[in-house]
Amino acid sequence: MSASRLLQSALTVRTAADLWTLRTELLEVELPGEARTWGVLGEFHRFLDQLATSTSSRQYSELASKLDVAAVGGVALEHLLEDQNAGELAMRLLTGLISEGLMIAATRQHVKAWEGELAAVYRSAAWYLYEELWRWSEQRKPDLAGGERRRLVDAVIRPIRLSETDGFSKALLLGLLFQVLLVSHLSHELPQSILRT
Repeated sequence: MSASRLLQSALTVRTAADLWTLRTELLEVELPGEARTWGVLGEFHRFLDQLATSTSSRQYSELASKLDVAAVGGVALEHLLEDQNAGELAMRLLTGLISEGLMIAATRQHVKAWEGELAAVYRSAAWYLYEELWRWSEQRKPDLAGGERRRLVDAVIRPIRLSETDGFSKALLLGLLFQVLLVSHLSHELPQSILRT
């Protein structure tokens, strides 16, 4: 396995399964156990795994919510097709719609709960990456003053912490930061025998 192939793998990680493969390759080339790459790899895997789990659950909840909205129309249609007087029809429609409306509201709350769970995944990854980026910058720019280092790391992490930033953008930025750290650490930590190939 060549160094360029390993670095390319680190840059093209999209799923937890991709990281599993990369981990196996790094074990095969005998990346030292004390390498910082292992910590980043583990946290990146946790992030992608939680993201996949939460996204699947959220998408399922949103689908259920949309199906509940469609069910309201079905209830209304069912009551309109029944043979009854206008007063009874209005009362049945009202009670049916209230019941369905409450189901929709409950399902939408379920979707909000999944969005909250996904926000926790982003916060957890940002928490880890903040310190990791700080340590990484200390290695690369040891002469940088603490206040300047803080300003730079804050600027990189800020979009992830803003509530206005959409979830897709947060996930993308977090993934890119993990990849940058992986490639950077790997370029310094791969065994010399691999770097020469």
